Amino acid sequence: MKKMSILGLLVLSILAAACGGVHAAGARAVTAPNMNTEADIREYLAGEWHFLNTAESDYYFCRMIVGKDLSAEFEFYDGKKLTEHIAGQFSFDRIYAGAHEAPDLLCLDLPNNKNLLGGDFFFLHRTIYDKRRVMSLFSAGNGGCLFDDLLVRPIQDGWKGCPVEMLFIKETGEEFHLAPRVNAEFYAVCWGDSNSRQKRAVWLDDINWPPPGPYDIEEIGSDTWYRYLTTKYDNETPISVAYGIADGTKTGGGDLRQGEVYLVKTNGRGEIIKMSVVK
Repeated sequence: MKKMSILGLLVLSILAAACGGVHAAGARAVTAPNMNTEADIREYLAGEWHFLNTAESDYYFCRMIVGKDLSAEFEFYDGKKLTEHIAGQFSFDRIYAGAHEAPDLLCLDLPNNKNLLGGDFFFLHRTIYDKRRVMSLFSAGNGGCLFDDLLVRPIQDGWKGCPVEMLFIKETGEEFHLAPRVNAEFYAVCWGDSNSRQKRAVWLDDINWPPPGPYDIEEIGSDTWYRYLTTKYDNETPISVAYGIADGTKTGGGDLRQGEVYLVKTNGRGEIIKMSVVK
């Protein structure tokens, strides 16, 4: 594989070790997915993933099915209409990881589609919420990728690439009943509404904020930009908690957006009494 023209970085989190000491009420210690070896990552990737579209007017829908042998199938939809079906093969590589460490790069080859680029991607486990896992893929900037060509809706003026961070969701059935934080003010990433029938609730994954540096690519350069995107917030326990919303509470910024960072305040029952998006 060629060295990249724009450097990227993914620090694969040693999640199980980081999660020690976090407990669900009356349950064993909570552990997030293990990503310490190549076999662990194969197990993690295997299954059916759906692209999480947070800007519906800009992108098509994508279904990605990954086998334990890293075979991959991609289906792209415009509404309910299947527009493309592509078969490919992932392989592992290392850019920053050592020879005896877990690989840090996914390389996609499309042997039956010579006119399309596969692409190279860093990957990161983001959270578990509502029986689903969320994974981020980051295009490594090595000359474009499949998603540039098939995920992005056509635009009239100029060229528009895929999101730098692409979120994918996989149904797993995992459940963690963690207690909400009470009488607290904290930063959290919102991952959507809870399916509670009693009252509205949202899934939040608390994080350490603010990030370590500026967010402007003009200021920090492309290398640091990719480093920042993959580590833009520190998340010791990447598992979300369902928080109820107290009566009369307004959630700032209109509809809540998945993957966005919010400043949250809770009451003595662990219900949200204030929630505002972080600019």
